[in-house]
Amino acid sequence: MSLLRRPARGGGEVSPAKTNLSLEFKLIMASMVLALLTIGLGGVAVYKVSEDAIKVDAQRNARLLASQLATIRGTGAEAVRPLHDLLESAKVETFGASWVMDRNGFLVAHMAPKFRNLVEAQTYIGDTVVELHAAEQPIQQLGEKNIMHRVKLQELIEKFDGGFGTYHFLGENKILAFRVMKDRGWLVAVDQPISTAFSELTRLKKVIVTTCIVISILVMAFSSFAVRMIIRPYYREQEKSNLRLEMMNQELEASRRKLEKAGDSLMRLYDLSIAMQYSGFLESHLPLVLGVAQERFEVDRILLMMPDAEGKFLRCAASVGNVFESEDKIFVPISLEGGGFARAYRSKRAVFWDGTEAVPEYLKFRPPYDKVRSLRSKAFAIFPLVAKEKVIGVLGVDNKMSHRPLSKENVEAMESFAYKMASLIDNTLHLQEIQKAAQEMENRDRLTGLYNLAFMKKLAEEHIEAATGKGVPFAMTMVHLTNFKEYNESNGYKRGDFVLQKTAEFLKSQEVMGVIPGRCFGANYIVLCPGKNEEQAKYLADLFLREFNQFSFYGEKRLGDGKMIAKVSTVEYVRESGKTFDEFFAELESV
Repeated sequence: MSLLRRPARGGGEVSPAKTNLSLEFKLIMASMVLALLTIGLGGVAVYKVSEDAIKVDAQRNARLLASQLATIRGTGAEAVRPLHDLLESAKVETFGASWVMDRNGFLVAHMAPKFRNLVEAQTYIGDTVVELHAAEQPIQQLGEKNIMHRVKLQELIEKFDGGFGTYHFLGENKILAFRVMKDRGWLVAVDQPISTAFSELTRLKKVIVTTCIVISILVMAFSSFAVRMIIRPYYREQEKSNLRLEMMNQELEASRRKLEKAGDSLMRLYDLSIAMQYSGFLESHLPLVLGVAQERFEVDRILLMMPDAEGKFLRCAASVGNVFESEDKIFVPISLEGGGFARAYRSKRAVFWDGTEAVPEYLKFRPPYDKVRSLRSKAFAIFPLVAKEKVIGVLGVDNKMSHRPLSKENVEAMESFAYKMASLIDNTLHLQEIQKAAQEMENRDRLTGLYNLAFMKKLAEEHIEAATGKGVPFAMTMVHLTNFKEYNESNGYKRGDFVLQKTAEFLKSQEVMGVIPGRCFGANYIVLCPGKNEEQAKYLADLFLREFNQFSFYGEKRLGDGKMIAKVSTVEYVRESGKTFDEFFAELESV
């Protein structure tokens, strides 16, 4: 995201300070180089133009001097005096010196008095070599283009009309501009020492170099100022913005992962809750639900405590995480000895302790429950499971092993989870009660409330298996009301239903002695006697008959026998016979 976070060669990251310094240095150097190039190129151009201007000016002076000399009348000795006078007058208009050479190579006039003796002596200078730079006659005729030619002064008269060059004259290097007056046979020259001629160029060169240095320093200073006062604050702000954006992106990514994880956990919780509610399998699904909650809230341990039937203890119904004892050994009383669990259960309020200080006494478990390792923790949260304004248990969480703090966000989320968990458990328990009641209704006779024959068969088969495999005695008794049909027709169906219900009541009274009564069909009953032999079963049957015969039923005197008659038959199951229930029941009916 940020240019200040580029990977380094070693695999690390380039620090923002080093990156800023590098950018500033590059920017300052680039500005300085650009300024130097711009001014340098301009200076070179000015220097070149100035150099050309010197050449042009010298040639102009030579032409001017030649035009003045053309006005002189006469030839030979007659023209010498006017020639000297004219050169003397030209001194004030030209820089350097002006002189005239005839076609024979002799110096015939010179403006400087110190050269007058050379003039009078007719000094020969025609063999002086000139480095010719430019000439009015095309230079192509002399050889290759743009190549400097060495020509003697006397040869200039013969070959050129004018030109410019340099030469060494009387021990001094000079520049030379000349014009050839062919009609007079004169070479009119204007010269000047190179040191004098190019002194202005030297000064100009110094000015250009100095200007480059000064402007470079100014550009560097301005660039540094701009970097410090404008660019660096801008980049610093950009860097901060980039860092903020990067942190926001990291937070958003972390939030996205948390949301995905939370969404997955919530979906799993939802699926498990639906499965638990509709299946009614509370005990098997609770650990799964708590496992998903542990993963969602990132805690070390979760304990689900529910009250026992007597309402005296909170017992562990499910647990996940670092649990050191079996669930049946994890319980606390619903009193002061129960510490934070009992307090949350009785007050219907969440209990939270962050572990920054010692656990207060009112939240501690009292002996011997303080020895249960699965209950001990210095930082914990306990939430009551409240459903329909009734506390059905508590949910305890802690990070005993990792020692991570329980964040406020997680505590609030877990409190919401505990509320939903309470509703889920309450709904599941209610569903279990409904399912149990429905199952009971399905297994029982509606009129008498006794088990029906189908369920009695199922129970009997279990006891037959125990008798066959373990040798546990098992007997069955059948009760038959022989004159019930007559009574029913004489006294009506309602009176008949009462007789059936009362008979069932007599049989139910013996349930405390371990027998299981049931109704077969019509006025027939069956009594299962697990753990009892034939003699013990007959004794219980005699008790039933005694109680039945002592009871007077309405309208029984109108019967042919003058009383309701009940007959019983008892048979003990013989394990060696290997009979099925149907075979054993048929044997009982035949007795």
